[in-house]
Amino acid sequence: MVFRFSNGFIEPLWNRQHIDHVQITVAESVGVEHRGPYYDMAGALRDMIPNHLLVLLGFLGMEPPNSFDSQAVRDEIDKVLDAVHPLTPEQVLTNAVRGQYGEGVMPNGEKVPAYRSSPGRECV
Repeated sequence: MVFRFSNGFIEPLWNRQHIDHVQITVAESVGVEHRGPYYDMAGALRDMIPNHLLVLLGFLGMEPPNSFDSQAVRDEIDKVLDAVHPLTPEQVLTNAVRGQYGEGVMPNGEKVPAYRSSPGRECV
């Protein structure tokens, strides 16, 4: 919040006159690890969206709070989340990307299994 609201270079530019849109991408360097059964039951959508991405969206989109008291910050984040319009099923098809990762190699050379081959889960 200091970077966002106290930076004399960033704050004047961080408004709707200068920003067309924001894309939030989740690019993790770890796989499902041993959380496969949880992800198979709940899904990444139920884990990542409410627990991580909506929090990030709230902080990125909020107006400066009256104070940095937790309730004032929550009130500003609530305003952002209230302004989010739900996507129609047709919009989801053209505005959302979902998938399961395949096997690969990490930058350190470590080989990692595909989602469906991760330890602790059976191939569904």
